[in-house]
Amino acid sequence: MLSRLQMYGRLLRTDPMGFVIYILMYALAILTSLILHECAHGYVALKCGDPTAKYMGRLTLDPRKHLDPLGTVFMVLLGFGWAKPVPVNPRNYNHPRRDDILVSIAGIVTNLILFVVSTFLYVFIYRKTGNGRNMSALVDYIYSFFYLLASINVSLAVFNLLPIPPLDGYHVFNDIILRGRLQLSYQTFRIAQIVLMLLCFSGALSGVLSSVNSALTGSVQRLMLSIIH
Repeated sequence: MLSRLQMYGRLLRTDPMGFVIYILMYALAILTSLILHECAHGYVALKCGDPTAKYMGRLTLDPRKHLDPLGTVFMVLLGFGWAKPVPVNPRNYNHPRRDDILVSIAGIVTNLILFVVSTFLYVFIYRKTGNGRNMSALVDYIYSFFYLLASINVSLAVFNLLPIPPLDGYHVFNDIILRGRLQLSYQTFRIAQIVLMLLCFSGALSGVLSSVNSALTGSVQRLMLSIIH
């Protein structure tokens, strides 16, 4: 968190207009990533027999329906965060355990698709502009946006794979490894959320998450470079 704030402070001092443009691009990338993540959960739930998200107006691109204030702050300051969980009713699922897995991974898969597509686009721009040497200002902004979009989505995908409530990884872990046997009470669920926030604020997860993000990003970049070449 401190390094990101330091970067913001340095950019604000040296290039105020660049700072404003960066924040606008970052905000747009966050909105796109979080909204599509949550819509994916709701859409797959609907296809699995649960219309709860649809009836509660969550199958929309309106950011006011999806953004969680604390999760958005985490996203800006730490590079990973969350939105308001899409309401689902597992009792409506056609096949409860299978459908819970599908609904849980829908957001992660969406983020991974956005990550791969964005990586391809910024690598394509980089190669087609002489490895960045012939970029105009406009193309540079487009390149930077896709780079931010890729970084945000790989962070969201990896973060949400953690098997800690309320993240999607918890449902996947419980359904596949424990076969749905772990049922948490409301109090236990809230405690797990507090533990997750403490882990995030303390930076205990930063090193591991950054390593995984870097490894995935490097692998996909090399793949895209080989495809474009």
